[in-house]
Amino acid sequence: MPAEAAQTAYQVSDIAFWSILTGSTIIIALAIEQIFIFWGLVAKARELGAEVGKVLYHGDVAAARTVCERSSSPIADVFIASLNKVNRPGQSVRKAAERERQRFRLAMKRRLWAMGTIGALAPFVGLLGTVVGIIRAFSDIAASEAGGFGVVASGVSQALWATAGGILVAILAVILFNFFQNRGNDATVEIKLVVDEFLEQLEAAPISGTENPETPSLSNASASSPTIPTSVPLTQASEG
Repeated sequence: MPAEAAQTAYQVSDIAFWSILTGSTIIIALAIEQIFIFWGLVAKARELGAEVGKVLYHGDVAAARTVCERSSSPIADVFIASLNKVNRPGQSVRKAAERERQRFRLAMKRRLWAMGTIGALAPFVGLLGTVVGIIRAFSDIAASEAGGFGVVASGVSQALWATAGGILVAILAVILFNFFQNRGNDATVEIKLVVDEFLEQLEAAPISGTENPETPSLSNASASSPTIPTSVPLTQASEG
């Protein structure tokens, strides 16, 4: 339908027309944003986890942090938060990773609520436009003192365009919302598995400097212990 015809059809209610048009635009923008978020998300996370695991196998935490800083994967922030807690007494590596992972999960789904809200409200906005259009149609009939089914049918048919537009936008919004919601749940599980594997590799890595500095080694203990003098023979004591 051309723009002029659509505007004529939606003259039943300017508020309903612009609300539905704005809602459809927001849905398209949110869908594009979600596509960019989920595009290659799990694949990049797995690739980063494999690279960091190879470095941690040799116990090089600094090199692992460098790999994460150069990565474009959002999961790199989770790894860096864990690596920053290594060799720090009283600070949990797993808790740091879990906090950062939860932040990423919230950021990943922070705008899905808008898509669901538009899907729930769009039919009611369209219905509002239809009701307003019907009221205008009967008001015009009363003002012109003209009757007949043709006059009423023309106004009602134009008013029903608002309901049709609202339902169409709602269907699109609900489909996209359910799709991205399910995709986000799957990505959350996949990322949790990658993070858990990273933490296992980090805990098993032969990282230097993990010994307690207050506990001396056996060699140091033997070197620092005082020398116990041997007993004096009895023959020497008797001669004295």
